[in-house]
Amino acid sequence: MTSLLTSSFLITGFKNFNNKINFKPDPFRINFNKNRVEELYKKLNSVEWPLISFQTNWESGTNDEILKDLVNYWRNDYDWYKVQKELNKLDHFKIKIDGEKIHFVWYRNKKNDNKFPILLLHGWPSSFLEFKYVSPNILKGNSKNSGFNVIVPSLPGFTFSDPPMKPGINIGKIGERFHLMMKSLGFKKYGVHGGDWGSSIAVEMSKKYPDSVVGLHYTSASTKKISSDKDDLKEKQFINRYNEFQTSGRSYFDIQATKPQTLAYAHQDSPVGFLAWVLEKYWSWSDHSGNLWDIISKEDLLTNVMIYWLNKSVLSSSRIYFETKKMTSIDWSSEDIIIPTGYSRFPNDFLSPPISLVRSDLKSRLTYFNELDVGGHFPAMEQPDLFSNEIINFFSSL
Repeated sequence: MTSLLTSSFLITGFKNFNNKINFKPDPFRINFNKNRVEELYKKLNSVEWPLISFQTNWESGTNDEILKDLVNYWRNDYDWYKVQKELNKLDHFKIKIDGEKIHFVWYRNKKNDNKFPILLLHGWPSSFLEFKYVSPNILKGNSKNSGFNVIVPSLPGFTFSDPPMKPGINIGKIGERFHLMMKSLGFKKYGVHGGDWGSSIAVEMSKKYPDSVVGLHYTSASTKKISSDKDDLKEKQFINRYNEFQTSGRSYFDIQATKPQTLAYAHQDSPVGFLAWVLEKYWSWSDHSGNLWDIISKEDLLTNVMIYWLNKSVLSSSRIYFETKKMTSIDWSSEDIIIPTGYSRFPNDFLSPPISLVRSDLKSRLTYFNELDVGGHFPAMEQPDLFSNEIINFFSSL
């Protein structure tokens, strides 16, 4: 995608749909030191593989054969400098909020300036890259609706955003920073979408700032208390998937919510170790028929891992679990959702329950619901066309 920002635009500042010139953030380019990249490749060359005497597939963790194949691709076929050049065609910025810089990518077309922008929020182990295929689609619109400008930030401590310099930066605090960011850019009104942690942040923002957030859209939702004696097939399927996650899939959550620092030493020291940790999540949480590469490319997954590792943000990103687990009742917003809400259910996401099981407060102002036929936990990457239309259709209805 070519840059949508002209040099005069950068010089004069930002003019949004409120027709007001506002604070100008700093343009940013990705440019890692060559020695840093070479350090990574040296580690790939000297990886110590564990002895695995029999094939375990995915039963006890990351598949050894698939991981080794991916590492071989990483070392011999993947071209970081080519990827970096392509990423720098996007419009990256950094803006200081609460003393720390937040990185974001702005997809902007001047013909959309008369409409509110949409804030897209990722979770872990994702990044701003999750939305790189859908944002251009949202920018231009679909056959029924015109497009929206899109802002995709990196969560504090994730990839190019500064790591928090003090404890306590939980999802509520992150929501406050993103709201201040949008205000600093001059937007009085904006829409917000979230999945994974991004969904929790988006909900908090919607409760706290209903005068600014015009609409809330999510693909991940908390459930009400679940009973196992359900007759509905969709409910049964979700409950089985959710229970399986609770039994054999949430160990990563417990570790990162209690002792993230201990694990981070190993992952930051070993890019292969971190790749194994992340690969297992993408493989397990995505909707595919036994081959992840049918829906998510090797290059995209490796790029996501690269920007975490090169930025040394393995620990600062995983602390979102630790900080949010420590939130007390007074930290959570007690307000009701009073703005229009949309829920797009991608059926094979373990965090996307049938509408009947969604927590009541999350659907109290539900004006849009659609259940897709395919898609897992990373729908913007897995099914970019379907996801783009969901975002465009919901926010166009407001």
